[in-house]
Amino acid sequence: MDQITNVVEYEAIAKEKLPKMIYDYYASGAEDQWTLKENRNAFSKILFRPRILIDVTHIDMTTTVLGFKISMRIMIAPAAMQKMAHHDVYLMTI
Repeated sequence: MDQITNVVEYEAIAKEKLPKMIYDYYASGAEDQWTLKENRNAFSKILFRPRILIDVTHIDMTTTVLGFKISMRIMIAPAAMQKMAHHDVYLMTI
């Protein structure tokens, strides 16, 4: 596979490369997997609308999260257990 184009392809590669116990940990959800199913359903409803040849000179990336203004719509999630998949995770999270 030369290029990964979606999450399903990442998942297939992870299943192939990671030890079974680690892959199973990442791919599972708690208890009856209900939240995992709901998350997948919610994300499947998000569509990106391509905007080609749009003037991006004055784009404002700020937004509000929990009442706090942030400069970009990018947030960092906890990454502690990601070290099971790659030894450099600590370096990437600094």
